[in-house]
Amino acid sequence: GAALALCAGQCSGPAALRGRNQPLHNVCGSALTCRHERRGLRAAMRALPLLCVAVSGLQPSTRRQFVAGATSTALAPAAAVARDLQFKDLGDGLTVAQITEGRGDAVVGRDSIVLVELVGRLVGKQGWTFEDSREDGDPYRLQLGQGLVVEGLERALVGARVGEVRRTVVPSKLAYVDRVKEPVPRSPAFRNRLYGTVLNDNRKTQETAGLGADVAGVVAFDVKVLNIRPPR
Repeated sequence: GAALALCAGQCSGPAALRGRNQPLHNVCGSALTCRHERRGLRAAMRALPLLCVAVSGLQPSTRRQFVAGATSTALAPAAAVARDLQFKDLGDGLTVAQITEGRGDAVVGRDSIVLVELVGRLVGKQGWTFEDSREDGDPYRLQLGQGLVVEGLERALVGARVGEVRRTVVPSKLAYVDRVKEPVPRSPAFRNRLYGTVLNDNRKTQETAGLGADVAGVVAFDVKVLNIRPPR
């Protein structure tokens, strides 16, 4: 298919994300490109300017420069948000990178209870921020290992320590597959918009036919671990 210049990753300016509703212009990094198969969907693709093969799990590779400016200094100090984040491939199109190191001996296990501060973005909608727990100062309490949390986020948290900040890119199949997986956006309007996109069967069918995968459901999380507790 023909390459699309949708993910050049050369956006300038440090304020890629200053507020919840501002677009994320540099989600994919300078080395990534997009592609399609010329089977229609031109109008749909014009409405989805960030459809990235790598972040949707179609073309796994080492991820560098993934939204270096997108993480607010409130989540990760600017010095810690390096321009060469090393993304680790966890399989199934799921990737994770460490932004800030944690401390202590306790690590997140597969069935831990974790308190986290997080920012969630919808990659296929220009990095639209659908949740930012810092806005109301109310962290999320996530019970892992019981099918209650977005699978990709759960897998990406395993091994993290208190104070650690990680960035993960979650493919659609490991992201919001229903309306109950945590973190559920607290804003009703944002919740409806998120689910209206990622759970839209018509969109999934069109994207799969035209692009080879459901890409608008790809989400990215920046997560800071505040506390770790063993399972009850």
